Amino acid sequence: MLHIENLSVNYTGKTVLKDLNLTIPKGKITALIGPNGCGKSTLLKAISGGLKSATGQVTLAGRDLSRLNHKERARCLSILPQSPITPEGISVQQLVSFGRNPYLSQWGRLSAEDDQKVQQVIHQTGLSELAQRPVDTLSGGQRQRAWIAMILAQDTEYILLDEPTTYLDLTHQIELMEMIRQMNKQGKTLVVVLHDLNQACRYCDHLIVMRQGQISAQDSPDKIFNSRLLKEVFELNAMIINDPVANKPMCIPL
Repeated sequence: MLHIENLSVNYTGKTVLKDLNLTIPKGKITALIGPNGCGKSTLLKAISGGLKSATGQVTLAGRDLSRLNHKERARCLSILPQSPITPEGISVQQLVSFGRNPYLSQWGRLSAEDDQKVQQVIHQTGLSELAQRPVDTLSGGQRQRAWIAMILAQDTEYILLDEPTTYLDLTHQIELMEMIRQMNKQGKTLVVVLHDLNQACRYCDHLIVMRQGQISAQDSPDKIFNSRLLKEVFELNAMIINDPVANKPMCIPL
């Protein structure tokens, strides 16, 4: 299990996260939701080791992640940040192969097993015909799929995704969320920052609701997603109805 205990993070002179305590449910899709600036992305960075915490610790299977070196941590969990920067001129296949870096030998070369994994995830994400294309020539949806393929090639049990649907049109958002669901069915535990509350309810098993650097609520959508929560956290007046397709709660702003 991934545990966060008494976690506080200071960023640009401010306390962004304040004494957080939570457990990420294993084998589930967890959505981090909350207003802009509430600390969602900071929490992902702190979990992955991208930001140093002021207090507290993050443990996975009883191991303090801060005590692991970069390669050891990269074998435990992977993170796709907001708007990742693509190295100029590299192909889809080269980008995906970067996901195997934590497993490279001392010679820094891909093994036959690494090559097989890269080809497998390229096929899985529907990128076979684009494998030799430069990433910077792809559409937004195709590019995001390439980054997801790189994360899949890293082959970690825990995957952190920071606003993966940003800048995608609705069709590609749904395509990506369905891909996330398939990753979960393959045994991955996912933590996803989402702004679309209805997508969070439809696709995710567990919600962690954040406000001003703290946890306001956490549980399944059926248990905590209600009009009062939306008013208190998002200052949004909304009606909650049942999603007739997913049989999950969804909000209609008033």
